[in-house]
Amino acid sequence: MKNSIFKFFPILLIFFISGCEIQDEMTDDELIDAIINSEEKVQVIESDLPTDAINTMKSNMPDDFFDDGNLAPKLGYEIKMRTLDFFFMGDKSDDIYFDINGRELQRSNGDDKKKRGDKDSKGDDKKSKKKNCFYLEYPVSIKFSDNSVVEVADKKEHCEALKTWHKANPTVKERAQFVFPINIYWVEKDSKTMYTISNHDEMRELHGKCKGSKESDKKN
Repeated sequence: MKNSIFKFFPILLIFFISGCEIQDEMTDDELIDAIINSEEKVQVIESDLPTDAINTMKSNMPDDFFDDGNLAPKLGYEIKMRTLDFFFMGDKSDDIYFDINGRELQRSNGDDKKKRGDKDSKGDDKKSKKKNCFYLEYPVSIKFSDNSVVEVADKKEHCEALKTWHKANPTVKERAQFVFPINIYWVEKDSKTMYTISNHDEMRELHGKCKGSKESDKKN
C-alpha cells in the first residue's frame, strides 16, 4: 500500500506545480474576473488582509475606507470601499482587488496585460495618489438622512460611523452631512491654514477651490 502511494506522489507533485505555474501566468484582468466569478468567496475583515494590501489602501486611497471584503481562496481579495470625501461622504467607491499576497490588481489598457508579480509593470498604470487639498479638524458631528446625529472624535470613528449606518440602511442613497460650523486646514506646499466653514455654500466654494487647485497642479 505504501509503495502505491509513493508511486503516485511524483504525479501529484507535478500536477500541483503545474497548477501554480498556470495561476502565475494569469493576467491581472483574468485574475480579477476569476475573483469576481468565484463561488467560494468568504467574507473577511480589514485585519485579515495582507500587510501590503492594507498599506496600499492607506497610501493610495487616503480618503476611502474599507467597507466590506471577500477572499476567493487561492486567487485573491475583492474589497468594497466607501469615501470620506467631504462632498460625497459615505458614497461607494470603486471596488479594488488584490492577489493572494496583497499586490493590487489593475485592469490593463489595450494589449498591455501585466502578469502577476511583474514588478517592472507597476509604474505605468499605477493609480495616481489622491491629493488632499485640506484636512478636517476633529471632533465633528455628522447628520444622517434619518436626522440622527453622531459626534466622531477622529478619522477612525468617522469611518466606523458611516460604515455602521450604511450597513443598517443599505437602500438609502442620501449622503450624511456635517453639522456646521467645522474647521478645516487648507494645505499648500509646506504650509497649512485653518478656515472655519459655516454652511453648505462655503463648502461648495471650497469644493471649487480644491478642484481648481488640482487642475492647476496637473497643468504644471
